[in-house]
Amino acid sequence: MKSKRLVASLLLTAAAVAVPVAAAAPASASGRDCMNMAKALGYIAGPKVAGACGFPAIEATLSKPWKSPNDGCMNHLERAGISNWNHRFGICLQA
Repeated sequence: MKSKRLVASLLLTAAAVAVPVAAAAPASASGRDCMNMAKALGYIAGPKVAGACGFPAIEATLSKPWKSPNDGCMNHLERAGISNWNHRFGICLQA
């Protein structure tokens, strides 16, 4: 009898953990996060910024173990009039 209860509780616990994990969205930033960051820094998030946010941030590699902004995003934001390098860097990391 105790083994049936143990098995039932283990199955119930596994189900309680598996359902939220299976239903969760992927943990990644989107173009919307990038646009929101630009707005939060006081910029107009128009089509030029949206184009820059279309470039994804570059994920970490073994040779460079940190996430970095895409050069395409950085260049597009500079052409869009965002001259502050730190702002461009932060915005592009959200892409």
